Amino acid sequence: MADRVIGPLRIAREPLFDGLRRLQRAAEAVRAGSPESADALALALEYLAGEFMPHARAEEFTLYPAVDGVLGSSGAADVMAIQHGSIGAMVSDLEKVVDAATSSGNVAPYAHFLLPLLHGLYATIRTHLEAEDAVYLTLLDEHLSESQVDVIVRNLARISAGSAPPR
Repeated sequence: MADRVIGPLRIAREPLFDGLRRLQRAAEAVRAGSPESADALALALEYLAGEFMPHARAEEFTLYPAVDGVLGSSGAADVMAIQHGSIGAMVSDLEKVVDAATSSGNVAPYAHFLLPLLHGLYATIRTHLEAEDAVYLTLLDEHLSESQVDVIVRNLARISAGSAPPR
């Protein structure tokens, strides 16, 4: 079924799905013992800390309240916010392992820590994004106007930019 009004929000979310490839590439580089592992891990962390997590925080102030409003129930989207917390903890764990691996100058000994985190983050984030798209975006498409969706998209971008770490 075609989107009625939610298309701009789906488009705004595309980089989140595209960024998942960085996690896959990092896992492939680590698994292969590639000399590019450190660079691939840095790109994966850039996606996680610089794109996904700021967007996730922004959703808690934009997308989720809109879902609550449509459902007429405060906290209806809390499970997704809790997932953000779990994902954030995994990102923090990954940052620590990547820091240790890059400080040592050899990523290979850390592969048994890195691979489960990279694969776990990929699976968790992909499932999270797909659930939001299938349930929340479909629900909002049925109940919101174009202008309401536009406000969500603009606020997501504004809040995400404000909560991203400096580059």
